[in-house]
Amino acid sequence: MDLTEPFQEVFFVRRVSDDFGKGLSVSPEAALEFEIQGERLLTRVNELMSAREDISELVGMNPLYIMYDNNSNHLRFISNVLRLNDYDLLARTLPWVYKTYTSRNFSEDFFPEVLKTWMEAIREHLTSESSEQIIKVYEAMLSSHDLSVKSSEDALIGMNVDERWKVIEQKVVLALLKGSYRELQEIAIDTIKDARSLSDFYLKVVQPAMYEIGSLWQTGEISVAEEHLATSLMNRLMASTYSMIDTVLAHPRRKAIVICSQNEYHELGARILADLLELNGWNVSYLGANTPVSEVLNHLKKNTPFLLAVSVTMSFNLVHTKKLIQSVRFDSDLKGMKIMVGGLVINESEDLWKILGADGTASSAVEAVEMAKCWWEERE
Repeated sequence: MDLTEPFQEVFFVRRVSDDFGKGLSVSPEAALEFEIQGERLLTRVNELMSAREDISELVGMNPLYIMYDNNSNHLRFISNVLRLNDYDLLARTLPWVYKTYTSRNFSEDFFPEVLKTWMEAIREHLTSESSEQIIKVYEAMLSSHDLSVKSSEDALIGMNVDERWKVIEQKVVLALLKGSYRELQEIAIDTIKDARSLSDFYLKVVQPAMYEIGSLWQTGEISVAEEHLATSLMNRLMASTYSMIDTVLAHPRRKAIVICSQNEYHELGARILADLLELNGWNVSYLGANTPVSEVLNHLKKNTPFLLAVSVTMSFNLVHTKKLIQSVRFDSDLKGMKIMVGGLVINESEDLWKILGADGTASSAVEAVEMAKCWWEERE
């Protein structure tokens, strides 16, 4: 099946500033100490923040567990930034974080106050050598507060919708918000007639619709429960629509395994890629969300695929991805396997796939299928 038609552009959050992070570097030893002491740091930050007299104003009268969740996510994210020494990733994430929490009525003043609290905890619990290096990262975030606020004003991630498919995409969004699986089925039945139209439905309707759902959650217009319902409905729909068309006979040696990284639960992109690879003659094993590294390695050894495709959406799952790729590279039984990484966080950073040790990355499922085809044709 030909997938050469141009793909819709995804628009990302802009960086805090072009020069953010320049000169920052943290040693592997300091990054590891931060990770090891992480729970102690988190406990201390939560203690100090919750004891503040102005905490209700800072968190916008939200329950404190939302702040605790934010602090926990911060710990995992910064651990990844430090381990990878990737400050471009940090520069692109800060405006998104500001937008997400201010949309839920957190005060803009919350961010500098919580950053200063992290700095206090770091000085208390880390050695002076590690503390000195990591504090510089926090000082960079603190000094960029005003720029982060300004950048957050348009810090929405989305996808431009093909005008020819806009009406259908909006019908799907409305059905998702209503929680109507029946309406979704009716739209799919009316739209999908063959493999080509299934591909178009995935890429020009399903993906932009779910980006829109994500944006509605980010701006606080829908709840976590409503976002989860929409995701669940879409997963059900995709499982049923794929069975509506005839698949292509796969080449027995043209094997691919598609997974989401460990702790990664955003599986839409990976599921789309798995289906499109299969429609293009690949023998695909789709392992789904949150696949532990050890289990992936066992499956790879049993099945020896030509291609491993790893999807990562959340930045705090990057270290798991790097660990998996390193494990594959060090295993002589898996020598020569091609590894592709993709997903929102990968697409936002030009060189992140190289840092992770992959053979390449693709900004869309269409591009990923084409890259896999080229690799297959170039073998030997």
